[in-house]
Amino acid sequence: MQRALVVAQVALSVTLLTGAGLLVRTLLNLHDLDVGADVAGVLTLEVPVAGTGRTTPEVQDAYERMRAELASLPGVTEAGVGSSVPLRDDDFELEVKAEGIARDPNQPTPRGEYRTASPDYFRATGIPLLAGREFELTDTRDAAMVVILNETMARMLFGDQDPIGRRVAWTGDVLQFVPISGDWRTVVGVVRDTRAVVIEDEPRGAVYQPFEQEDVFAGSLVVRASSDPEGLLVPATQIVRQIDPDVPIARVGTLAQLRAESMAAQRINALFVSGFGIVALLIAAVGLAGVLGFSVSQRTNEIGVRMSLGARAGQVRTMIVLEGLGVLAIGLVLGAFGSFFAVRVLEGLLYGVAPRDPVTLLAVAAVMAVVGVFAALVPAIRASSVQPVEALRAE
Repeated sequence: MQRALVVAQVALSVTLLTGAGLLVRTLLNLHDLDVGADVAGVLTLEVPVAGTGRTTPEVQDAYERMRAELASLPGVTEAGVGSSVPLRDDDFELEVKAEGIARDPNQPTPRGEYRTASPDYFRATGIPLLAGREFELTDTRDAAMVVILNETMARMLFGDQDPIGRRVAWTGDVLQFVPISGDWRTVVGVVRDTRAVVIEDEPRGAVYQPFEQEDVFAGSLVVRASSDPEGLLVPATQIVRQIDPDVPIARVGTLAQLRAESMAAQRINALFVSGFGIVALLIAAVGLAGVLGFSVSQRTNEIGVRMSLGARAGQVRTMIVLEGLGVLAIGLVLGAFGSFFAVRVLEGLLYGVAPRDPVTLLAVAAVMAVVGVFAALVPAIRASSVQPVEALRAE
């Protein structure tokens, strides 16, 4: 009964540690995931000037004054303004069509997020330009309408073709209800995809338009600093208040903080399951040591006889350790078998690692083996210290 309980404890430990290992590897994969922007040293402030009932030129002027003041702060290298920032959801999507590209009527029309950006926006957010050019100060309402696509949008519309110089336009019935035209716009650049709040989700298509060319529905200020961006929080807030005392300031934080928040659920899951796994591992180790210790106390006479007949202390220790490893091996096999079914519960929480990952299982088995050996050594050393004459006399 005692050995069966230890086997069950080992099996449970293996199952929990396997789940914990998969979640930890998921967390590491997400940490190494390219979010499409250089998040270090960037402060963001969501400032909804557009919701104050002003005309579009007035809104654009207020944003530009804020951006210019922020850019003049000591330690600021870039400052931009856009309708959204990386690692935040932007659910305003419209259908997009490409000039000269025939679409399969059986396939849905590509959809892209509607985004606006100032000429400094991409440098401030750290979103790399992959082809073409960024927006320029000359991209105003009086100039030709231009857009920048992200990688996903360019691939959805043009496949492997070069999108630079091609034209795209918004389309669909939604245009009847929003102040957005379906005019053709020339693609002047392609930028890297960026991730949203759910960092493991695949990037969505996005169409960036010059901030000065479009109606403004939302706005976020983006400030890149040469040092700690959190030190700019107070002066940045003061600038916004001075220019527009009535505008609310929402969701202030750095891109690094947004990235950490996007992985908060995975971090909690990993810590939670790992905690249970470690507790189960300690219980299994104590149980194994206890069962072997009880076995040694019951076999004192036998061990004395063995040593009186020439058995060396090392041989006795090996015998006890092998006995413990036998119990451990059965628990490992049962735990590995059980984990194949148990980790299916975690399948939706994993990223970049298979539920039945052999590397994780081998690592767990190695940890259990090391812990099992150390747990068995305590009673094994006690057994090897038995004096044959005293053991036989006690019997």
